[in-house]
Amino acid sequence: MDVAVIQHLLDEFGLDVAAIAALDALGTALNENTPEALQAARGESTLSSATSPFFLPLLPAGMSESQRELVTALSLGALGRESLQRLLQAWAATLNPEEPTERAQRDCRPLQDLLRSGALRVYADDPVRREAALAAAERLGAVQLGMMAEAAARGAHARPAAISGLGAFMEQLGACVEARRADGRQLALLFVDCGIIGRLDGVWGYTIGDGVRDRLSARLRTEVLRDQDLLGDPGRDEFACALTSVQSGGVALLAAEKILRTLDAPLWVDVEEVYARPAVGIAVYPEHGQSAVQLLQRARVASRAARERPERFALYAEEQERDEAELLLYENRLRAAIAQDALDIVFQPQVDLRSGLIVGAESQLRWRDASLGAVPVDMAIAAAESAGLVNELTLWLVNGALRNCREFRDAAGLDLRVGVNLSARSLRQADLPEFVSSALKTWNLRPSRLSLEITETAILARSLESVETLQRLREAGVRLCLDDPSAGYASLAWLATLPFHEMKIDLESVGNIAEVPQKLALVQSLVELAHRLKLEVVVSGVEDEATAARLKALRCDIMQGSFVGAALDAAGFVRQHRADR
Repeated sequence: MDVAVIQHLLDEFGLDVAAIAALDALGTALNENTPEALQAARGESTLSSATSPFFLPLLPAGMSESQRELVTALSLGALGRESLQRLLQAWAATLNPEEPTERAQRDCRPLQDLLRSGALRVYADDPVRREAALAAAERLGAVQLGMMAEAAARGAHARPAAISGLGAFMEQLGACVEARRADGRQLALLFVDCGIIGRLDGVWGYTIGDGVRDRLSARLRTEVLRDQDLLGDPGRDEFACALTSVQSGGVALLAAEKILRTLDAPLWVDVEEVYARPAVGIAVYPEHGQSAVQLLQRARVASRAARERPERFALYAEEQERDEAELLLYENRLRAAIAQDALDIVFQPQVDLRSGLIVGAESQLRWRDASLGAVPVDMAIAAAESAGLVNELTLWLVNGALRNCREFRDAAGLDLRVGVNLSARSLRQADLPEFVSSALKTWNLRPSRLSLEITETAILARSLESVETLQRLREAGVRLCLDDPSAGYASLAWLATLPFHEMKIDLESVGNIAEVPQKLALVQSLVELAHRLKLEVVVSGVEDEATAARLKALRCDIMQGSFVGAALDAAGFVRQHRADR
């Protein structure tokens, strides 16, 4: 949008020198008296400086970057007519004709709310300045709405659309690669996995999915990419952004962060607010590939690695490709192991620190493959998640643990509760409570005999259905244990408001509490927090008598580890711990 159009709108709506001065004065007053209001309008908060991935889903999307710059200039009293024109021109360059409602919600409304409420607050005793500020704020809002109408009238063809079809995109990307080969410069390919279109297709149909896809494409084109950059659509839920010339890989990383900020802003579908939550993989020419095909393949690999990272972007590395190949092998072997019932469960005893009696056993997955050997548990879980076998593995573990729990009671006189480790991802399975109840009835066990130990709890912050599943499991009488060593102290305080009965502390991640006072103090604070929240404390990784003694002094409830007993298969557990020994 050229300067002449913006000048015309400024004149038409009366945003003259005096009105701009009134806005500058208001912004300065707000910065001096209520700076937190400016932060809130920009979508900033004390959480913005949090480094824990737990907080990432809670951060508001905030204004677009260009609108933030306008608010910053306003707060410094540095608008002026020429400066305002430049800021508005930069904002106009990011306008997406496909999303007038979203931009109004994201940019215009927060700014108007800030200016109106701010004028009423800081000029409460000065009606003349208050009215001048309110009138100027209204005119600024009218100018921005006029600019949005102008952008919509010009349509979505102001910038090149996404290149339709993988073949056409690869042809143009190949031409760019050859151009960079000739001039010795770099280019970057960013593979964006949105993860929302397919779900929208299933919920609201392909027409809605197409509409959202067009809007995401327009966001990338207007708010991230330059005119000379390429935008392709290699898959239904995917975009490929080619930065045709970059100075370094660092530029690509900055672009990835900008893509995440842009696509993380809410999407309105009718009256519903949905979020894309994309992941971005990056491959740079010539470092990561010498051809268009290599760059696309490696950027895709990096996007899968990015999905597992809190920051949700990743630069390609060779080990990611090795991990992909290895994971595919493990996926195939795991499918066969589940189908053939070739997995095993071992049980580690849990002792009540108050009575010294065995009160429970944690079930632990063991997978020994003929060609792969002993497979680590974390690799088995990763393979299950990658292959879409989490539900099958979860059901197998729960059923197997309960079957053996009944065996402990019948064959050894041990009326124990048995723990099963579940990722919070498993809670997305809506019928999990019904399956658990059915399995308990099959093996004629009280619900309290089963304790589900929930890991990866950051997922709960962005999954209402998972929290609802937790509530239903508790209502069914199943015990719930918070077992997440990656959760921070503040995270634990929030998670403990959910329907858990227990909190587990893993000494392998904490350290030696018998010899390091700081480690002991950390465990003490966690125990006190849990008890205040009426949670029972289970401590794992107890390896010696000195550690057990300190835990007893801290009033921990239950312990497990090599000091208590090794993890044994069901038959070995019965022989070792039967009640009549």
